[in-house]
Parts: sequence; C-alpha cells; structure tokens
Amino acid sequence: MRQRHTITRATLAVALLVVAAVAGCTRQPEPSPSTSTTRTTSSPTPSPSPTTSLDPGTAEAQAAILTAYQGYWDAKIAAFADPTKDPGPELEMFAVDKAFADVASSVFTFRDNGIKVVGTPQLSPTVSDIVPDASATIVDCVDGTNWQPVYASTGESAAAPGQAHRLVTTSTAYYYVDHWTIRTSVVNREDPC
Repeated sequence: MRQRHTITRATLAVALLVVAAVAGCTRQPEPSPSTSTTRTTSSPTPSPSPTTSLDPGTAEAQAAILTAYQGYWDAKIAAFADPTKDPGPELEMFAVDKAFADVASSVFTFRDNGIKVVGTPQLSPTVSDIVPDASATIVDCVDGTNWQPVYASTGESAAAPGQAHRLVTTSTAYYYVDHWTIRTSVVNREDPC
C-alpha cells in the first residue's frame, strides 16, 4: 500500500507540472505594465485595463487573447474537476497543439490515480508581443492556493509536499483559423511569484 501511495505522489508531481500550466523554463521579457490585466477565473469576460494605451487593432487583439486565455482556463478547471470525463468541446475551442495535449494528458493521469482538482485558481495575465491575427505571449502568476488536487474517494490532499502555490506561467496565443487559441502553457516551478 505504501508503494502505491509513493507512485501516486510521484505521478502527481509530474502531473502538477501541467496543472499550473505548461511553459518553457526560460524567462520571457518582462511585459509592459500598459498591457497588464488582473483577473480571476470567476470574471465573465476579460478586458484590457483602463490605462491601456494600445492602438485600436492591438487593443482589440489583446481583449480577444484574454478571452481565449480565460476560456482555456475555464475548460481546464472543468476538466480537472471531473477527470472521469474526457475534455469537452470547450477545451477544443480554446486550446490547440501542446496546450490541448497537456491538459488531456493530465486528465488521464488524474483519472488513473483517482485524483480530481477542486476549487479555482486566481489568474493575473499580462499580454505582450502581440502580432495581430498571428501570435502573442501571456505571462501569468497563477495562484493555486484554492485550487488543489485531492483523492476523489477520500477528499484527502494529493498535493506533492513543499510546492509553491503561486507560480509564473508563460503561454503562447495563436490565431488559428478565425479566432485566438492557446498553443502552449508552461509553468516555471523555479519561479514562484
């Protein structure tokens, strides 16, 4: 029984690399404060901060990027809350490539280990490097204090010990067909925020 618990915790540690998001361990340039937005997952529609001084095309792109990012997170939170189901069409709408694959992989890992993630993380994304109708970078300090893995059968914590709850996550947005999507989302475990 002890060995299974150790394997589960090791598997969870790997899965938690995906939970906070999935991004490279290289640091992105510090985003400009003029494109910063503070949000939580409970807000219905992201929008640029009132101090944004972007040209109209870039400001419109920023709002669409933040909408896609929020949609990605909403779908991810729902998928992790009930990993007995496959990720739904909401995830397909907002995630492509590695972002989609990483969430799906985490769902299967959680399912196999009887784990679900309860609660809601706090997000504070900042958009930079916007190329309208092409790509952008999103840097976020994801606060998972109130978004934690538990064993579905007991409600006991399944979190790996000693991990920071607030981590920098870097995502890439990609304009795909006719809308913005999240292409990658990577947590940097060495960079708490």
